[in-house]
Amino acid sequence: MKKLTNWYAKCLMPGDKGEKGAINIASILMMGIGMVFLAVGFIMFPIVTDATDDLLAWECSANTSITDESFTGFTEVIGITPLLILLGFVAAGIFAMYLGIKISKGATGNTSVNLGAMLMLALAIVFIAVALIIMPVALDGICETYDDVLTGSNDYTGLGDILAVTPLLLLIAFVGAAVVSGFFGIKKLGSGG
Repeated sequence: MKKLTNWYAKCLMPGDKGEKGAINIASILMMGIGMVFLAVGFIMFPIVTDATDDLLAWECSANTSITDESFTGFTEVIGITPLLILLGFVAAGIFAMYLGIKISKGATGNTSVNLGAMLMLALAIVFIAVALIIMPVALDGICETYDDVLTGSNDYTGLGDILAVTPLLLLIAFVGAAVVSGFFGIKKLGSGG
């Protein structure tokens, strides 16, 4: 009987205090968030590829000779963006599930739900959605100014060069913001505090 009692004591998770059927809400939450990341990633992926195709086929309405290839580095980064987004969602899903398993084994402590961390995760998805919605609008605005600089009589020093790289900077800013907010959201949820 003593061996059975010792075995039972070893099987209990730290902090269970002999309670049968005790579950760790934080671990279930983290594993659920991991599955949501995977689901949202695959739901968003066709939308991302369609938006990417539209951006790769983009032409300025004011001057059709200005296309996505007129902007420095934009076409190359747009071409790799769907892969980065897919890898980001898969990595976030796997990392969140890993943290859920780690929490269930008792490696970290707190079981509280942090609303700020949940908002950071939601912002990661919002940043990607906003980037896809705003990029064609931003490209049209940049294109009109870029066309005026290229064809106009005003010679603004360096403005054409800055306008040529602006779409790339916007895209990198949105994708970077999504990565950073998603990382800190998962990190905050994983720490449990």
